[in-house]
Amino acid sequence: MMHLRYWQVSDAADLLKLYQQVEDLRRQLPILLSLEDARRHIESSLLPAEGRSVFALDCEAKLAGLVAVTVTAEDDEGKPDRGWVYYWSAPVIRGTGAMKESVRAVCDWTLGEQSRQSEVQFREGLFDCSVLTEETSPGLRRLELGYRTNNPASGAVAAAAGFTVEGVEREKFFYDGQAYDAVIAARLRDKTVPPRANVHHIELWTTDFKAAKTCWDWLMEQLGFTRYQAWEGGTSWRAPDGSYLVLEQSPDVSGNHQRTRAGLNHLALNCANSQRLEEIKEQAPKHGWTELFADLYPHAGGENHTALYLENDEGFGVELVLVVGLK
Repeated sequence: MMHLRYWQVSDAADLLKLYQQVEDLRRQLPILLSLEDARRHIESSLLPAEGRSVFALDCEAKLAGLVAVTVTAEDDEGKPDRGWVYYWSAPVIRGTGAMKESVRAVCDWTLGEQSRQSEVQFREGLFDCSVLTEETSPGLRRLELGYRTNNPASGAVAAAAGFTVEGVEREKFFYDGQAYDAVIAARLRDKTVPPRANVHHIELWTTDFKAAKTCWDWLMEQLGFTRYQAWEGGTSWRAPDGSYLVLEQSPDVSGNHQRTRAGLNHLALNCANSQRLEEIKEQAPKHGWTELFADLYPHAGGENHTALYLENDEGFGVELVLVVGLK
């Protein structure tokens, strides 16, 4: 199991051990002579901070690599625009494809794009990159990186992450009495990919989680959400854009939900096409949902608005909107 996560100061001992064992890391890291050196490096360069996103990669709960993006330029409005990508790996995962997957996932997230391959592997339990859902993507426009021409493995990782070679810097590096050329590559944000979601998540509190979960499970599946998190008394479903819906029976719940009171009246969610809308309308009563405004369907919201309105036994209202042009 591969696990992408944030760095912690407690990683210092493992980092020092890798530095001592892997010779090529000594050219990628500052000099680490002691545990205190390793701690200082983590605190100054690897912990979450403005302008950088640095992730550790674990293999079977052991530190095995790093993937990082630092912001190098802003646009005219002062928003992050370009970033520099770098990565390194321990021998234990070299040749496994773990770095390719990790770098791809981080770059997809940094550019505000969805990593479909990573999502599949995450669901299958092979690669946990759920940390990338905990923060809003910086939405950079361009990513850049570099690697020595005599390091084809690093080049393969860059290619797998969608980078295009743009040139070579001659004799960029010099060590051990020899000069090395460096390849410069970049990846641009895909303009055909929809912008990142503005909604991070929505949380609903229920008085009866076991009963409520059944109807919400069915509806979320119909709308293309996937099961995301689960804990005692709670669960969540994630949409393709990265936003997610939480259902939880909190011990702090007081009183029943009433959609006509101040607060949440209903959720309005997109529906992919008219066929899917009709299928949900037909099957909803079998899964704990009652149709609202049935005599006005499909234009209860107005002549130019096509939607299905539902309510479950707990009184939560949902509006499923058919959006023209939604794929």
